[in-house]
Amino acid sequence: MAPGSSVKDVAESRRASAAERRPRPARPETDRLKKELAAIDAKIDGLRKQQDDIRQELGKSDPRKGPHVDRRNKIVSRLQAIHTDQNKLRKTRGDVFDKQAALTTSISKKAGDLKAQQAKLTYKSTGEIDELIGKHQKRIDDGGLKLVEERRLEDKITALRRAKRHVEQAETLQAAIDGEMAELAEIDAQLADTNAQALSDEYAELQGELDALKAKQDEGGSMRGTLLTERSRIMRELDQVWDEKRAMQEEFRKQSNDYFMWQQEERERKAVEEKQRRVREQRERRLEMAQEQREEAEVPAFQAEIDGCDALLVYLRGMAPSSIGGASSRSESSTRPPSVASSIRDADTATDHVPAGMVAVKKVDSDEPYFAGVNGGKARKRHGRNKDRKPGSRAEALKHPLSIAERFLELQINIPTTSAAILAAIEQLDARKRHFIENQDRATLENKQKAEERIAKLMAELEVDEKIAEEA
Repeated sequence: MAPGSSVKDVAESRRASAAERRPRPARPETDRLKKELAAIDAKIDGLRKQQDDIRQELGKSDPRKGPHVDRRNKIVSRLQAIHTDQNKLRKTRGDVFDKQAALTTSISKKAGDLKAQQAKLTYKSTGEIDELIGKHQKRIDDGGLKLVEERRLEDKITALRRAKRHVEQAETLQAAIDGEMAELAEIDAQLADTNAQALSDEYAELQGELDALKAKQDEGGSMRGTLLTERSRIMRELDQVWDEKRAMQEEFRKQSNDYFMWQQEERERKAVEEKQRRVREQRERRLEMAQEQREEAEVPAFQAEIDGCDALLVYLRGMAPSSIGGASSRSESSTRPPSVASSIRDADTATDHVPAGMVAVKKVDSDEPYFAGVNGGKARKRHGRNKDRKPGSRAEALKHPLSIAERFLELQINIPTTSAAILAAIEQLDARKRHFIENQDRATLENKQKAEERIAKLMAELEVDEKIAEEA
């Protein structure tokens, strides 16, 4: 797996997600919705009040209620009684009365038909229609009209001819009514000397009063029809307002759901980006760790130990007798690196890490602490007496800086506490240095192999973590 492949995939996925990210929808305004709903509710209340008022008016205009109902019932009862008396007379003069009844019925029916036809007629006479037909026909015959206008006039002429037939039918019906009325007048003259005429007059008078009452009821019915029409209009308007309210609430619900879904998507998107960021940072950290381990493995093995040996050899040869120091220095002059002397650490003035068997003392002309071996655990040091002791004597104690003592301990070399122990220490250092040099290439290769194994394990763990993060 290439180290940068996953980082590239993450970057591409971030660009893709940014491209697919939909714009933020408008946040639903709850306050504005409340105001609009309050206005609609106020409108609904007003329409309901109007509906209640109309309902009360309809209750007052009910034809089954009112002051004229009793009078109408009395008139109807009297008319029925007159009709009974007329039937008795009709039995005695049946033919005359039958003819009178037939004529009355026929006239009434024809009058109703005539009234219905006249209500549909636009023109009052055939002469008026003939005049219009002649005028339109003359315009067509002149030939100065367009085809569209000519067809329109022909349609008008056709309609006028149909209207003329209706007028002719109405005139024929009126003539028939006039004939029957004349015949009925003759029969009434024959019956004038009997009470039949009085019954007829009373019947006519009561019928007129009944018709007047009916006219008032019709007027109330007309007003009732107006109220019913107004009630229907209010109900339609109420339905429209309710539909508007429901549509507004539905739109607000859709906006709320859309905004909630956008918030959910944003949270999911940020969670994915955060997860990708953590995976990316983890990969970068592990790649840095792998690079550091490779760089550390590239450093030759035991180099610090070899440098420490060289530094201690230089230090001991400077303290050794001239015969030892000269011989040793000649044998090491060709192999000693030029930077060995600079690798010796400065003297540590702290006494927290004083080796066992050593006591920190100071030179007469310096503040740098040294460590000297003591006899029987006593740390008595007298600077003036050390000048008279011979080199290599057992009582001659060596003083070492703390950093030098730590170097001996790190390399597991016995610290020379006397001049006689310097030669043995130098031999141990030479042997340890040769051991480090002989095993340096092998140890370096092993370090590289171990580093690669650790890096492979690190990358395998990274792949597993990334797979888990993708599946999560």
